[in-house]
Amino acid sequence: MYSPTSLLRAFTTTAAITLFAGCTSLQAHEATDAAEQAALVDADEAKSVTIDLPPGALFSVIGFDYMRTDEAMRARSDFQSSAIPIAVENGFTRHGALMVDGLSFGAFSPQGFLLTSWPSQEAFDRFERDPRWPEYSELRRTIWNDIRYYRDVQEQGLSLTLRSDKFYTLAIAYTDPENAADYQEYLARLEGEVAKQGGKFILKLYDPKLESLSNTQSPDQLTFIEWNDAEGPSRLLRSDAYEAAKHLGASGTTDLSFYLLRPSL
Repeated sequence: MYSPTSLLRAFTTTAAITLFAGCTSLQAHEATDAAEQAALVDADEAKSVTIDLPPGALFSVIGFDYMRTDEAMRARSDFQSSAIPIAVENGFTRHGALMVDGLSFGAFSPQGFLLTSWPSQEAFDRFERDPRWPEYSELRRTIWNDIRYYRDVQEQGLSLTLRSDKFYTLAIAYTDPENAADYQEYLARLEGEVAKQGGKFILKLYDPKLESLSNTQSPDQLTFIEWNDAEGPSRLLRSDAYEAAKHLGASGTTDLSFYLLRPSL
């Protein structure tokens, strides 16, 4: 995990801010990437998926980093055909994926994030108690370098629509216990500028439970933003509003990961 000092440098030096945002790559390829993405959207009718979860449902964001060996591929096939049906018996639903697309900042480097759900925490617990699960659970260490399950019970329910013609970013924050309010102020100050640049906050998960192969500490917040175009995040990072608020992001966190994402629905 990054130290407070290194994170502060990441927020306050131009070079590291550029790395954090993926701006160098994004700006260098903005025109061609945007044209290619627009052509893909035009060629195929935009797809969408709506996630409607009742109060008490368990929502899960799964970050995955697959191994590329033949052994891993065989284990993955076994896992898909054996373990996933057990999960489905208990109400597991896969809603879609957001794939990492471009430079990202953080110690965890996944290929993407699955969005999944369970009817309730009880349904998930029932799955974990299934006597068949432990055997297949061990396969995960053969399939993934790391896999991180961020789970959060939606006490008020959840309604979320993802579209193939939109773009997404995810920030995973570990807040500084002494300055946690600074991070919330940072996000609040940026909300208007995010909207100005064609984005909107669509989901915030607070204090999600985390299970991972690496036994990583649970973060304090996951924040998703939806963008109308791929250049929205870089425009935000170049704005005066971001320049004025970035010190709050630095003081309010001890570690922050950031991912540029494209939907796979």
